Amino acid sequence: MKLKMLLLAFGLLAVAGACAGEEVKPVGRVTFTITRSWSNGMMEKAEVYGNGAVVMEHGDYTEKLRLPEDQLAQLRAAAEGGVAPGNNADDPIIGVTVSGSDEVRPAALTEGSLADLLNRLLDDHTLNP
Repeated sequence: MKLKMLLLAFGLLAVAGACAGEEVKPVGRVTFTITRSWSNGMMEKAEVYGNGAVVMEHGDYTEKLRLPEDQLAQLRAAAEGGVAPGNNADDPIIGVTVSGSDEVRPAALTEGSLADLLNRLLDDHTLNP
């Protein structure tokens, strides 16, 4: 009886681990890209795919996450306003690309703009920290 309970417990843990560890797979084309270049030479990048998958590179470290639909909608709405040019004296220098168009670099970090939201994503891994 104890062996059956132990096997049942391990089975439940395995199922819970499999559900919690769902792999984030980018699907389709990149919708939004942000790059950050710091004065110390560090480069960061995030690519957001249409299915909400996000692939981030912080120097040599790569991580993946999935944005919920409401945050994807925020990004799409902000993209309708375009990407305003920024200042080369900014640190970091932000570059933003929308659906494969030409990169705007430097991009202005105006509150609520696409560049601002993507910059928040790189910092906090969410648009609404």
